[in-house]
Amino acid sequence: MTTATAAPPAVLTAPRGRERITAAGLFRSEWRKLWTIRPLWMTVTAAFALTIGLCAYMIIDGTTLGGGDAGRIPFGWTGIYPVGMLVLVVFGVLSVSTEYASGSIRTSLTVAPRRTGVMLAKAAVVTGVSAVLAVVTTAVLYLLLQAVGTVPSAIGMSLFAPDMFWGALGGTLMLPYGALFGVLLGWLLRNAAGAICLYFGLFQMGPHILPAFLPEPLAAVTDYMPLAAVNILRSGGLSTEPYGAVTAGIILVAWLAVLGSLAWWRLKRFDG
Repeated sequence: MTTATAAPPAVLTAPRGRERITAAGLFRSEWRKLWTIRPLWMTVTAAFALTIGLCAYMIIDGTTLGGGDAGRIPFGWTGIYPVGMLVLVVFGVLSVSTEYASGSIRTSLTVAPRRTGVMLAKAAVVTGVSAVLAVVTTAVLYLLLQAVGTVPSAIGMSLFAPDMFWGALGGTLMLPYGALFGVLLGWLLRNAAGAICLYFGLFQMGPHILPAFLPEPLAAVTDYMPLAAVNILRSGGLSTEPYGAVTAGIILVAWLAVLGSLAWWRLKRFDG
């Protein structure tokens, strides 16, 4: 007769908890991506090299954009900044779309399942880097402006003098704004070609094309598109039509809020 022996009880182990992902870890990850993914660092380098190069040429040559009173604007060299902003929009788009194209976004969203942290970290790093480089760019160009003395209205004028400061500040802010705008477009569409075409077609060319197709009462809607508000903000108070700098700032923030909300909704809805 054999004696039945009970099988030893299974050893139950608590499932290992998911390692906590900190905000600092997400920031470090996005920082590494920025400088290891070639299209990203090449695009941001091109944006500021192009901005500094064209502005420096204007300053050294004494050239001003526009005629008449343009030569009396001490911060007239910031008229080139929209070119840099355009390239930074592409930079922002690529910071997101390259991850979707390569499939590496799956890893990012797996280690940070709440998704929102990844989105905020990428936006913060891209915008922060662009903001720092924008400040450095403006400072370098201001020093060059004072060194060559080709713009009489700016000779001896402090960077913090009201006639210089507000225009230079508006131009400087438009550069990181473009990068952040591109990031949000990238999160919304996830495709570089689609996001860049949307920006060029609607936001860049739209203010020039749409009035021809819209009824006259609706044509004024283009005054509230981002580029129109940016132009008022970087005018340093010289332009107050159809609204002032405070309203322009509110409009720019509102556009970011709308794009950010749509991008966040899509991220949570389809990548959740």
